[in-house]
Formats: sequence, structure tokens, C-alpha cells
Amino acid sequence: MSPLETTKAFINQNARISSNTVANIWEKFVGTGELNDMRLRPVIVDRWLKSRDLGINPLSTRAKSVISNSEIQNKLSSENLGVSAKNVLDKMSDTISATGHVIVLADKSGRIIYSVGHQRTQSHLEKINFRPGGEWNENIVGPNGVGTPLTLGRPELILGSEHYCQGWQPWVCYGSPIHNPADRTVIGCVDITGPANKVCVEAMALAISISQSIESDLSVIQYKKREELRLAYRNFQSKWPNNASFLVDKYGCIIDINAHAYSFLNEPVSMLNQPVQSFFPELISIIKQCVNDGMEKECELELHQTYADPARLLVKPYKKHREILGCFLMVIDKHRHKTISTSLQLNEDELIKKALLKAGGNVSKAARMLNIDRTTIYRRRKNW
Repeated sequence: MSPLETTKAFINQNARISSNTVANIWEKFVGTGELNDMRLRPVIVDRWLKSRDLGINPLSTRAKSVISNSEIQNKLSSENLGVSAKNVLDKMSDTISATGHVIVLADKSGRIIYSVGHQRTQSHLEKINFRPGGEWNENIVGPNGVGTPLTLGRPELILGSEHYCQGWQPWVCYGSPIHNPADRTVIGCVDITGPANKVCVEAMALAISISQSIESDLSVIQYKKREELRLAYRNFQSKWPNNASFLVDKYGCIIDINAHAYSFLNEPVSMLNQPVQSFFPELISIIKQCVNDGMEKECELELHQTYADPARLLVKPYKKHREILGCFLMVIDKHRHKTISTSLQLNEDELIKKALLKAGGNVSKAARMLNIDRTTIYRRRKNW
């Protein structure tokens, strides 16, 4: 079943179980350590046991503040997640406010950075610091609508007394993680929270829908930045037209590659839109370093399929508006430049044939794959 179907089934099956029943199970567990009641969901059993093992205080009534207002504003104004999510949440503000609920946005560490919704509910939630600045990592405050979906990587409902910490038990939380469209890693979470006596299946569906809307918005932003990166790469290639080079985004996905690199690396045309670590595992750590510090680096690249000796590679980050969008990678060994040119001439026909096969015979598409002019393909085909 999908997470939403699972949640619906849970709510329907447990409609007759009073909050007092779960509260009694919790009191027994906290007091004696005994936890063998089959009425408690397995996911909650696991979270409670984990919380106890981590030494979390079950009587906690307030989470800590771990991020400043200036840091929050920077995330909302300059980071993709903050910009996209704030836009989506603002559009939902009036709708969610009318239901008596609150929507919060948290980063991947479980730190809340934005909140909209019913003002009175927000005011009550401030007492437990469920507001921007609060830390809701599951390893710190036990199961909750922010930390648990981040840990599990899936939507999850935490209902009233299912919270391990007593201070969060008056609330029901419907959380859904936000994934990076580029590599599907979890980068944040959306949570809808309201009074525990107002359980609503539709709230879970809404939380999932909001997280998906944010991911769609992020996809548009990432597409635009990839196009900017490709344009910059074309300018980069114009300066070194005879060098083997390729382009990766900041997540390490190969998004462009020239014909020299195809020949030199001796890899199939399917390298495009694939993670660089699938071909060269050692490169991803170098790329991450360049993205983090903005400094270009040189490294050795092992080419097991083609050469006995490694190639020397330049990894150059590309920055625009204070953000690293990706990296240009280029072979810089002078001896290898000559080898590349010779190799390209020897393998040109084979490369073009592979590209044409991949493109279903479409010359224009094959030319784009190899980043060459169509006339080159027409000219070479005359000799076949």
C-alpha cells in the first residue's frame, strides 16, 4: 500500500482506540520498560525503543532552538528549498488556517525554518517551540511529524500519545519528506500539525500533495539552472575545443559531454544524464569538494578500459549569483591531448555509428549526442 493508504487504514482500524489507551501503554513503558501491547503500531514501537536507547527524556515539554533568524532568512531567500517551499506554503496559508492547523517547513536536519496557518494554533505550538528555529530531529526529541518522515524517508502520521515526549502528545502530526528531484535524496520535510482530537485523513493527503508541489517547483528551478550551466559549458568548450571535457551538475550528474571525451573515455553514449560515480567513483568526492569550497582542483583519473596510466583531470566549478551550479571537467595532460586527437580520428566512425543507432538513425539527434555538426556525420557516412 502507498503511505496514504497505510495511513487511512491505520486511522480506520484505530478509530475506536481512545487516546487514553495509547497513553496508558506509554505510561507503562516509561515506568517499567515493558512494551508488548499489540495495539501499538510497529513503527511507533521502534521509535519508542530507539528514543529510550538514545536517552531522550520522555517528560520533555519544549524543544531547543538551534538556528538564528538571520540563518532562517538566508535559507528562505537564497536556497532552492526555502524559495520553492515558502512560495508553495504561502499559497496554502489561508486554506490551512481555516482548518485550525499549521504547516511547517523543516530542512534535512529537522530544523523548522517556516510556518503558516491558524494563528491560535501557532501560538500554542510556540510553547513547545514547534516554530521556526526549533530542532525536531527524531534523535533529539523522539518521533514527530518532522523528524520521523526525515528518518524513514516516507510520509508518516504521529498521533497524540504516539509521541514519545509528553510535551508533544496533545498534537497530531502529518509529515511528508521533500526529495531533491535530481538525485531523490531527502532535503527537507513538510508537516501539518493540529490538535490530537481532530484527526483528519485528508490532512495526510494534503501534506503529501504539498511536498510533491515543492518538488515540482524545485524541478523547474533545477532545469533553468542546468540550461545556464550548459550555456556556460559551451563557452568553456570554445576556449579549449580540442580537449576532452564533460559537464556535471552540482549533484554529480553528467549533463553534457563532447566528442573528444566520448572517444577518450571509451564509454557508451548513455553517459548523459547518469551519475558520474557510475563510471568514475573516485570523482564524486572531488566534485563535492569543489561545490562546497568553490575552488578548482586537479586529480588523477583511472581509465581501466583504455590506458594503463591515469589521466590528469581539471575540475573547475562554475558559480553564478554566489551559487555553484556544477563543474567542468577537462583532461589537461599535454601527452594525452595528442592521444585524444589521434584516438578521435581512429574511432570517429564507430562513435557516429553508435550515436546513430542510439538515435534511431536521426542525424540531428546523433549530432547533438556527440556535440558535433550534422555535416560531419554526412561527410563521414560517404566513406562507409
